[in-house]
Amino acid sequence: MGELARREVLSWLGKGALGAAVLGAVGQPASAASGVTVLRGATLIDGTGRAPVRDATVVLAGDRVLAAGRHREVPRGVRVIDLAGKYVIPGLWDMHTHATYFESTVAPLHVVQGVTGVREMWGMPETHDTRRRVESGEILGPRMVIASPIVDGPASIWPGTDVVRTPEEARAAVRRAKDGGADFVKVYSFLSPECHAAIADEARRLRIPFSGHVPARVPVQDALSQHTHEHLYNLFTSTSDNADALYAQLRAMPDDPADPNWWGRHAGRIERAAVATHSPARARRLFAAMAGRIWQSPTLFVERNMSRSPESITNDPVALERMRYVPVDMRAQWQQIMSGRPTRSPEEVAELRKFGDARMRLLHQMHEAGVGVVAGTDAGFAYVFPGFSLHDELALLVQAGLTPEAALRAATLDAARCLGLEHETGTVTPGKQADLVVLDADPLRDITNVARVHAVVSRGRYLGPSDRARILREIETAAQEPVEVPPTPAGCVH
Repeated sequence: MGELARREVLSWLGKGALGAAVLGAVGQPASAASGVTVLRGATLIDGTGRAPVRDATVVLAGDRVLAAGRHREVPRGVRVIDLAGKYVIPGLWDMHTHATYFESTVAPLHVVQGVTGVREMWGMPETHDTRRRVESGEILGPRMVIASPIVDGPASIWPGTDVVRTPEEARAAVRRAKDGGADFVKVYSFLSPECHAAIADEARRLRIPFSGHVPARVPVQDALSQHTHEHLYNLFTSTSDNADALYAQLRAMPDDPADPNWWGRHAGRIERAAVATHSPARARRLFAAMAGRIWQSPTLFVERNMSRSPESITNDPVALERMRYVPVDMRAQWQQIMSGRPTRSPEEVAELRKFGDARMRLLHQMHEAGVGVVAGTDAGFAYVFPGFSLHDELALLVQAGLTPEAALRAATLDAARCLGLEHETGTVTPGKQADLVVLDADPLRDITNVARVHAVVSRGRYLGPSDRARILREIETAAQEPVEVPPTPAGCVH
């Protein structure tokens, strides 16, 4: 950019309230004049809750939004992209993912589908290596917030889990997570109440959040210091009129050494049966206690998917179309998971679907009570496709009773608030990171339009239709190549 154009940009940015906000947000206006890109003509849904702005102008420089709103004059010498008829929203966050260490496939697949940030729920050295390469610009991938290795009790079924049996071991696991660079501690289903309480206390002492499954033997009422709750687990057990007896039964239940997952399956049966004794009054009290303290990550898509018979999942035309972007090693892992699941009768599928519908109704009540909801998918688990499945998740949130705006917020501003990153991401406003999605149609009119991605801006890099098509071709090619990956399986128990 020449000096004349640079002065023109600075003069333009300095005019009016919009320019003042930009200059105040950037601090160093000279840096804003280099490499400026202007997105012009789209309807801006900035994520703040304000009304959409038609024929908007969004100004980007480097990895920052410089301006966003109505501003018709555009200076010479800057890159202008005409987006008339399109819709601009903040970059999306998937708040429950796995396996982003597949650097040539999973990582870029998130981005080309508009998922510019992820919360990785199982941290391994390879995950941190991937984040470093994404941050340095070596590879295309989302921003990443990374969990510790899973911390779980002795009944855990996943290799590589940090298994703890006593409160002292649980405290030590938190210290290992902190020392290992985790952004938060990931807890799991088979922790004892005593170990869960010790993790809560040690995490508080070390000032590191802890998130994950509410353990099956821990009432949700006793997990209010846990930052996020995943998968809507234990809610019916915890809101049953017979809750005390049910938890006494769970705590007395022994492990079956001949079947490592017997305990987990039985706990799920108790949860489903508890729907019949659900207490609305108990639920209201619980949700009032959760509001303002807990974030719920319901992962509706994976839960709905896993209620189906396995052959209906593996033969699903949509899944078969998306499978070409999944690395061969992950495909083999998914097929192994599915081959271990028994075929379900139509009656069993209907029963599980009925339970899923009950959970969606409970989620709506929770949301109405003020409990924060964030959008997560379990991407990387069997037949949960990175990038694509977040679009499916948002549609299910709307089916559960959230408005399209609230569902979109669950993957943008509320995700940022949950992560403590609302000063950096979650809205298209001056000073925020330059992560945006350009859509072909209005997501507030129909949330499924969030899947109609025209372009993505990731860290200020504009990926238009031809760029996205090229990257998808590259992912498809890379997916055919075997890649050495950690032996630990990706995903959660469902």
